Amino acid sequence: MSELNDGARGADFLVAGLNHGAHDSSACLVRGGEVVVVVEQERVSRRKRAIDEPPVEALRACLDHAGYKLEDLDAVALGSDMDRLAAWMDLTEAERPEVLPYDDPDRLFPESVFGDGTRPPLVPVPHHIAHAASTFWPSGFEEAAVLVMDNRGEDTATTLLRGGPDGFEVLREHGIEHSLGLWYRIATQYAGLYSKDGTAGKLMGLASYGRPKYDVALRHTERGPEWRGVPGGTERGRALPPQRTTQLLEYFAEHCFPYESGLTGEPMAYADFAASVQDALETTILELCRELHDATGLSSLALAGGVALNCTANGRIAREGPFQRIFVQPMSHDAGVGLGAALEVSRTARPDLFSPEPMTHAYLGPGFTDEEVATVLRDRGLESEELGVLELAERTADLLAAGAVLGWCQGRGEVGPRALGARSLLGDPRKREHLVRINQLKGREVWRPLAPSVLREHYSRFFAGAPNPFMIVAAEVRPEVRPAVPAVVHVDGSARPQVVDGDGAPHYAALLRAFERRTGLPLVINTSLNSAGKPIANTPAEAVDMCREMGVDAIAVGSHLVRFR
Repeated sequence: MSELNDGARGADFLVAGLNHGAHDSSACLVRGGEVVVVVEQERVSRRKRAIDEPPVEALRACLDHAGYKLEDLDAVALGSDMDRLAAWMDLTEAERPEVLPYDDPDRLFPESVFGDGTRPPLVPVPHHIAHAASTFWPSGFEEAAVLVMDNRGEDTATTLLRGGPDGFEVLREHGIEHSLGLWYRIATQYAGLYSKDGTAGKLMGLASYGRPKYDVALRHTERGPEWRGVPGGTERGRALPPQRTTQLLEYFAEHCFPYESGLTGEPMAYADFAASVQDALETTILELCRELHDATGLSSLALAGGVALNCTANGRIAREGPFQRIFVQPMSHDAGVGLGAALEVSRTARPDLFSPEPMTHAYLGPGFTDEEVATVLRDRGLESEELGVLELAERTADLLAAGAVLGWCQGRGEVGPRALGARSLLGDPRKREHLVRINQLKGREVWRPLAPSVLREHYSRFFAGAPNPFMIVAAEVRPEVRPAVPAVVHVDGSARPQVVDGDGAPHYAALLRAFERRTGLPLVINTSLNSAGKPIANTPAEAVDMCREMGVDAIAVGSHLVRFR
């Protein structure tokens, strides 16, 4: 890293972080440990999960937001090490560029977008170290156990680490032949719910309707997570995932019920299967947490990797796990490894400048101006009321209390797969039919749950468990309040609440307070401002157009309130 030290510009040491892999590509800028901006490629390309897209437009958006050029960067940190992956795949030198082109500078920095100026040095960071850095450094913990679980890194799928001021100590690694993420994905496929758009959340939601009764192969042993009873061990090479998929599907058919039984296409028929899968996952993760706690003796846990987006499992860790505090990074899937890589390279290259701030909110995307909103509305021939912050909150609360479904597009966009009051669809939680209507507007299955946003000071009145600002840890809805908020209570009595305070989201908090004055409830339904298979709205134009297309009643975008009905 000495070559980076020589070129650093004092306190302006600037690193871009990229997830440059085959899906969920993203870009960010980190300056001395400060996260300046994060952009997911899907938000600008408008193709869900940005399959096989390099994060070119995302990096361009980051630079434009912060007023930098490509040549201003001291380094570009990559969230995977393609050389390490190539070695695991047994690729020849000739095969490597064709099979793994993801770190090709011409692919990452095309002249058509960035010109022909000086390109910054590329610094690969191992995938699971990038995941670990993405959650530990923003956690605010001085020391923590760190658990990374996903489909796969270069050659590992589960990693147990200790994080501290001097970085990471890898305590144990488990290979991809027993991947938790791959296992869950194959189970989702078996239930007929899988698509490349990302549908693990469907299986998680379906699990609450069933009871665990099937042997679904996953066990935790002294060797770590294993697919017990499924042939295969420590295979290497590029054919491993398809081979293991076939083996596990066959196991499910033999030990659960036949895949050809006619149940496919009827998700509710798979409720017990989904419950069995979810229970096995949670049990395995709890064992990993106990192993980590025994190894570290620490009271704090930081989680990352795609499996860490499982809200139900996170809720069980919070309730039953051995740790007093947990932190789950809101962009725990692969879109977050660019952030982790940038933080890790910043720490390693310039430890004297590295001072990461705790992540208390997820509003790290680009924003917009009211002038831009006015142009969007004028171009579409839409009338609006331009209101101050408090008046907008009051008028919006009136609409929600009257049963309207409302788009809410304010400030800088949130990062991660869950809307947190910046690019959201909102509704009244008092009637179950509002859940049904919102799911229908979005093109989602009617049985899927919707989440609540609640003012922080009222969280314990409605929910049992630790409050979370990222809608990523499930909590029990207190039985006595469930009849008052049926639209946000899942069939098992749980919810995945987001706590809101005036410091992180002042406009959103003002709306919740206005809604409380009308209804006595300091919480609303909050789901992402998108329809099925589409990324969350990024710009005011996208937010307005989506609301019109879906049949939403109104939208509050910037200081403008637009009614469609």
